[in-house]
Amino acid sequence: MEPSSKFTQFATPLAVLLGGAFIAGALMWNNAHPVSQPLPAGNQPQPAVAADVSKVKTAGEPFIGSPNAPVTMAYWYDYQCPFCQRNEEQTMPQILKNYVDTGKLKIVFKDYQFLGLDSQTLGKFSRAVWEVAPDKFYQWHKAVYDNQGTENTGWATDAKITSITTSVLGASDTAKVAALVKSNGDEYQKEMDADRAEGTAMGISGTPGAIIGKQLISGAQPYAAFQTAIDAALKSQ
Repeated sequence: MEPSSKFTQFATPLAVLLGGAFIAGALMWNNAHPVSQPLPAGNQPQPAVAADVSKVKTAGEPFIGSPNAPVTMAYWYDYQCPFCQRNEEQTMPQILKNYVDTGKLKIVFKDYQFLGLDSQTLGKFSRAVWEVAPDKFYQWHKAVYDNQGTENTGWATDAKITSITTSVLGASDTAKVAALVKSNGDEYQKEMDADRAEGTAMGISGTPGAIIGKQLISGAQPYAAFQTAIDAALKSQ
């Protein structure tokens, strides 16, 4: 079951793994989009496996940063999620400036497209963009959030996606992307489903969600939460 409005708030525990220890605390869901209405506190399902970025599949997945960066962040997102948009606007710029651009962090992008057809379609296009122009993947990814429409309104039309993609990649590569989505769409969907299942198994229960080291960060948390987790992971190297 999905919330009726992107501004709907739910009270639910925040699950975090710190140094392998599972910690639960109360959090208002005004900074993350839950997959379904949360269970009462104390009745939350435990992850199937402990959150650990070293166990996350990263081969072949879109990423930004140095391939040899000492720390990796796995990041699950949905293109219709307003909290993911908030994260892109308010937190990602600082993470990129202080950790990605300095070679300390690699961010691996993992699909958690669950909010509707627009999410699924854009997820497929993102994978095609990665194949055609990996150096422009994040620019395209950010452009989608810059143009994000209201949930479940069908805003990601062919014309809109073409406009966004052309503005970043140009007409020739946009045509290549569209062709890949048409020919590889079913395979892209399988990959997206696998990303979501993997995240769910590690405790991702909504968007955005990230794993750094063995720490799970749920929701559009402030920069300080990511800074603490990244610095801890750097110190452990």
